[in-house]
Amino acid sequence: MSAEELSYQLPRRAGGSNLTWHDGRGQKTAHTRTVKLLQQPGTEGIQLRPGEAFTVYHTSPTLSSLSKPVVLWTQQDVCKWLKKHCPHNYLTYVEAFSHHAITGRALLRLNGEKLERMGIVQETLRQEVLQQVLQLQVREEVRNLQLLSRTSFGNFS
Repeated sequence: MSAEELSYQLPRRAGGSNLTWHDGRGQKTAHTRTVKLLQQPGTEGIQLRPGEAFTVYHTSPTLSSLSKPVVLWTQQDVCKWLKKHCPHNYLTYVEAFSHHAITGRALLRLNGEKLERMGIVQETLRQEVLQQVLQLQVREEVRNLQLLSRTSFGNFS
């Protein structure tokens, strides 16, 4: 059975939820909701066996450890990140980042030379962004290692 065909019945909680569910056909019943696991484009079919883990991403900005992976960030997500982490020169950055359509994947690959080609010519501004990008890279690596550890050792707590 492929990931596209696999559905789970999950309990619906009263009062709503901050979880983002990717529904297959959006079928809902009184107490449960069908959730279809989606496959990332360009990947092979995923086989899940009992006891294997899959990840649910939380959309609350306060739970950064469960937030959407940076590689899946849109241009809008990157602009929100810039506003939070580089507020003093936000307008300068957001103009350059929007013009060059910087997504999360591109953000993680930025360096001083790329920022300069994007029009951020002042060294102090490039260093400010690069420092924040480096911290973001470290957080993502830690997050990936934690997910890998949970999957490898069956630790789902």
